[in-house]
Amino acid sequence: MSKPLAIWIVGLALVLLPPCLRADDVKPATGRGIGVDQFVFGGSVRIDRPVPGALIAAGGNVDVDAPVSGDAVLAGGNLHVSAAVGQDLYAAGGRLVVDAPIGGNVRIGGGQVEFGPKGAVAGNIAVGGGQVSLRSTVKGSVRVGGGRVLIDAPVDGDVESAAGHLALGPSARIGGALRYRSGEALERDPAAQVAG
Repeated sequence: MSKPLAIWIVGLALVLLPPCLRADDVKPATGRGIGVDQFVFGGSVRIDRPVPGALIAAGGNVDVDAPVSGDAVLAGGNLHVSAAVGQDLYAAGGRLVVDAPIGGNVRIGGGQVEFGPKGAVAGNIAVGGGQVSLRSTVKGSVRVGGGRVLIDAPVDGDVESAAGHLALGPSARIGGALRYRSGEALERDPAAQVAG
């Protein structure tokens, strides 16, 4: 799947999604496959079987509990990725939790974004959110903007941040440079390391 197409699909899903977020929407998820790719939409979406291609899913709740071989494009109120994504992850929503290996890059935005300790990102991360918590290993670089940002994991590349509040936790290991703008002084645990 081309990157511009994936970004366009996330945007389209966000425009069409509000009816899926109503509390009285109890319709089951519907989906279809085109080749090896899967398209799933509904009030509540759970991916519990491996997807051999790309996954495009939107709903009030979206849970990815089985591996996706290609890209994953997700939109919804609550998103939870607990299984590996083989290529890139694009996601937007209210609360997003990524706690699984990602084989490519991550482009993600939401009210609350959490990268859990079981996660590992092979590429780069670009993230924006009200609250962003990074506890996943990142092989590439990180670009993050948010109200409150916590980095508490190894990042092999550079970190660029624009945040109201930026904190480096005790497990932060930044292999490149740290460049930041913040409304408050940097909060840095004594054990945090910045090599660049």
